Amino acid sequence: MRYLLLFVATLFTTLVVAQTTIGLRAGFGQSSLRSGATFAAVTEQTQSINSPSLGVVVDVPLSEQLSVRTGLEYARRGTSVGLTQGVELFGVQLPLGARAQTQFSYVDVPLLLQYTLPTSGKLEPYLMGGPTVGYAVSGRLKTSARALVDITLSRTDIDLDAINYERLHVALTAGAGTQVKIGYGTVAFVEARYAYGLTQPYNVPLVRDGVGFAGWNVGAGVRFAL
Repeated sequence: MRYLLLFVATLFTTLVVAQTTIGLRAGFGQSSLRSGATFAAVTEQTQSINSPSLGVVVDVPLSEQLSVRTGLEYARRGTSVGLTQGVELFGVQLPLGARAQTQFSYVDVPLLLQYTLPTSGKLEPYLMGGPTVGYAVSGRLKTSARALVDITLSRTDIDLDAINYERLHVALTAGAGTQVKIGYGTVAFVEARYAYGLTQPYNVPLVRDGVGFAGWNVGAGVRFAL
C-alpha cells in the first residue's frame, strides 16, 4: 500500500510538473557539404548556402529539468560551387564562370532531449541533442553570374526521383539556448544548434566515403501551454 501511494504521488507530481508546450520557431543558418578524406578535394571547392527554417516546435517535459523536443520544420540544404568550365548538371547546361547553387527543401522532425540547467534567475539556459529525421520534398538548381552584383541566370526545378536522390535525411543535432517565462504557460526562447548529416543524398558505387550535409542554425520562438 505504501508503494502504491508513493507511485500515485509520483505520478501526480509528474502530471503537475509536466506541462506540454507548443509554438513556432524561425531560424537562419548555413548549409554545406561534408565528406571524409576521399572527397575532401571536391567539397573544399564548394561554398555554403543560406538555410532558413520555419516550423512548429513541441516540448514535452519528462521532469523539471528534462524534456523531449520535437515538432515539424521546413529547412533548406544544399551547396554552391563556381564552374571553371562549362558542364551539364541535372540536365541543365551551365556556362563557364557561372556559379551553380543547389537548394533542397526538407521537412524535418527533430527528436531531441533538452536538459534545462537549474538556476535561480528568470533566464533558464539549456542544452539539447539527438537525431533529426528529414524528407526531401523538392529541389532547385539556381545559376548566377557576378558583375557588380550577382545576376540570376536561371532557376530550374530538379526531379529528385529521376536523379535517384536519397530523400531520407538523418542527422545528429546538438545545441544550446536559453528560455524565459513571459506569462502563464508562455515561454520565449533563443538557441543555436549544429547538425551533422549521417546519410548521403547520392550513393557512389565502390566508394565507402560519403558526402552529406552539415550546417548550423540560429533560431528563436515562443511556446504556449496546451
